Amino acid sequence: MLSGTARFKWIAFGLLALLCALGLARMGWWQLDRARAKQALLDGIELAAHAPLVELTELETGSVDPRFRAVRVIGELRADRQILLDNQLRDGQPGVRVYVPLQRAAGRPAVLIDRGWLPWPDRAQAAPRAVLPSGPQQLTGVLLDPPGAGMQLGAALATEWPLLVTRIEMAEIERRLGLPLLDLVLEDRNAPRAQSIRAQMLPPERHRGYALQWFGLSLTVLIIYCVLAWRAWRTARAG
Repeated sequence: MLSGTARFKWIAFGLLALLCALGLARMGWWQLDRARAKQALLDGIELAAHAPLVELTELETGSVDPRFRAVRVIGELRADRQILLDNQLRDGQPGVRVYVPLQRAAGRPAVLIDRGWLPWPDRAQAAPRAVLPSGPQQLTGVLLDPPGAGMQLGAALATEWPLLVTRIEMAEIERRLGLPLLDLVLEDRNAPRAQSIRAQMLPPERHRGYALQWFGLSLTVLIIYCVLAWRAWRTARAG
C-alpha cells in the first residue's frame, strides 16, 4: 500500500504528465489546423489556375469573393516603395520575397504585388531591390491572402525604404504608403524569379505527419506515467 506521501507524489506526477500530454496534443491539433488551411489554399489556387481571367475592377464592383481568382490589373509599380519579407529560403539560400505596390487610377486602391524571391546571402551588404519596369503595366495573377499577420520593424527602418519585415500587415503597409490598399496580394507569376506559393510552403501532408508525431509524443508521456505508476503500486503492494 502506498504511503500518504508517496500517493501525493504520484498524484502530482500524474497531473504534470497530464498537462504535458495535453500540451503535446494541442500542438498536434494545431498542425492539423495548418494542414486544413494549406489544403484549402491549394484547392483555391488549383481552381484559379483553370478559371478564366477577369478584370479586377469587375470583382471590386461585384459581390463575389475575389480570393483565389485569376485577375488582370493595370497600374504603375512603385519601385521606390518595395517591401522585403525576410527569412525566405530557396534551395537552402537565404533571401527575401519582394512585394511592390501597384498604384492604379485615382479612386482605386493600390494592389500589393508579389514579385518573387531575391537572394541576400551577405547581410553586410545593402538589402536587394527588384528591378521593375516603368510606366503603366498590365499584370495577371491570382489574388491571395497576405502571408501571415503582424509586422515587426526595427526602429532604424521606421522611415526607410525598402521596408524589411518579418511578417506582413496590410494596415501598417497602407499607413506607410499613404495610399488605400487592397487587402489581398496578387501573385504575379510572370515576374522574374517568381515562385508559386505552392512551391514555397510546406505541403499539408507534412503538417499531418508532424501532427502524428505530436500525438505520438502525447500518448508516450501517458504510457510512461501509467507504467511507472503501476510498477510503484505493485512494488508497494508486494512489500
